[in-house]
Amino acid sequence: MDFDLKPASDLSLPDLLQTLNRGFEEYPVPIRLNLSQFLDMVRKDSIDLTASRVLFVDDKPQGVALIARRGWTSRLAAMGIALESRNKGAGSWLMEKLIREARERGDHEMTLEVIEQNEPAVHLYEKFRFQIMRRLIGLIRREAVELEDASLMEIDARDAGALISQFGLPNLPWQLSGETIAQMAPPARAFQSGPAFIVLSDPDASHVVVWSLLVKPEARGNRLGSTLLKRVIANHPGKTWHVPAILPEELVTVFERACFERETLSQWQMRLPLSAST
Repeated sequence: MDFDLKPASDLSLPDLLQTLNRGFEEYPVPIRLNLSQFLDMVRKDSIDLTASRVLFVDDKPQGVALIARRGWTSRLAAMGIALESRNKGAGSWLMEKLIREARERGDHEMTLEVIEQNEPAVHLYEKFRFQIMRRLIGLIRREAVELEDASLMEIDARDAGALISQFGLPNLPWQLSGETIAQMAPPARAFQSGPAFIVLSDPDASHVVVWSLLVKPEARGNRLGSTLLKRVIANHPGKTWHVPAILPEELVTVFERACFERETLSQWQMRLPLSAST
């Protein structure tokens, strides 16, 4: 088989998206994005289409690797290979090229998230010496109702992002970082209750994603995070609330106090140092 790479920016957006979606067919969590969702991901996650790559196998587009970049760090935001080209060495060949290009760019590290239950993918990244940083958990609460109704102050997502950068955990997953949260815009919304802050997808939708929940360090230990979460639920009752499987496991307790349940899917957050400077 003959492998080759081209910049993702060389393809039209419809062709790129079609190849990306084909790469995630029969994946542990099937992914199928429409153009609007893809462009939103590119914007929020700082995906660089000139650094991202399309894998060609025998001159046919058979896979996509999306590379996000900020400062000296690059992230493998997505990598999928079409069914007919899997288990034929394409993944290892592509991963080697991506790491080499990251070093040539002068990146200090590469990060990624991989589904823990997807053993072939985990083994691939371990083969290239990616190190596990932490487990990432997903949670859900269905048809939620709470009685702690209270008025909340709405704030700009940019301000929430700045607070996360200042007070959040170090090395948060890329999608939960202050830089990413600051890129969110309505219908996503952010609220404050004293020293506690929360960032949500559209709370008027039937399914709401909690992107961030933060309490300033000096106020922690008083269950203010779970109280804020219950107040938001009380103001928007009867909905399904979801935390994607990118939440650091050490932050799960605050959601469990608000009656969220763990989902079976989990991920590993992984990191590969690329230079002696890291």
